[in-house]
Amino acid sequence: RLIPEPAAQAALTARLLLLAPQVMSGRHRFVAPEKAKKALNAFVGFRCYYISIPHFKSWPMKKLSNLIGLLWETDPNKSLWSLMTKAWSAIRDQIGKDRAPLDQFFSLICPHLNMPAPESYLAVLGWSVSINEEGDPTISHDGSSRSACVGAGLSDTALSVQDIIAYVQSMGYASTYVADVNTTSPTFLGHSVTS
Repeated sequence: RLIPEPAAQAALTARLLLLAPQVMSGRHRFVAPEKAKKALNAFVGFRCYYISIPHFKSWPMKKLSNLIGLLWETDPNKSLWSLMTKAWSAIRDQIGKDRAPLDQFFSLICPHLNMPAPESYLAVLGWSVSINEEGDPTISHDGSSRSACVGAGLSDTALSVQDIIAYVQSMGYASTYVADVNTTSPTFLGHSVTS
């Protein structure tokens, strides 16, 4: 069918250009291509793990967002969170979210990396929770407390995404995951050794 109006032709062309390309699948069936999944952000991983801090249980996320952001700003383990979330994202992308629960992943890897548990995070890092005049939670930091970083025994080792995946697999997590040497990134965290 011919579309005589130039404006209508332009509109149709624009819409066709915005459509996702279709891929053949089986006998003459078209299937939209699968979108690449976005990797889990390190802060989002941190938030998912530490939202279960006991002092936070009675508050909705809306009231906790700023507090968790403040905790993140001073967290000494950001590089570990980046590695952990990259490792989990690789697993999730291959075997699916249903077969790679994030909470189980963190419950295995965080203690192994000597990350403070949600129950002790505030005390270990010198934070205290109080309630302001409006009835909202606030946090304050004890400047004299020492921040806890990666635990003893890990400070002089290089740690890679593959090391993290290998550890959680050794604990029975994501047993069907198989590393793809063509797509696996050699991302690792190295610590300098001073004498």
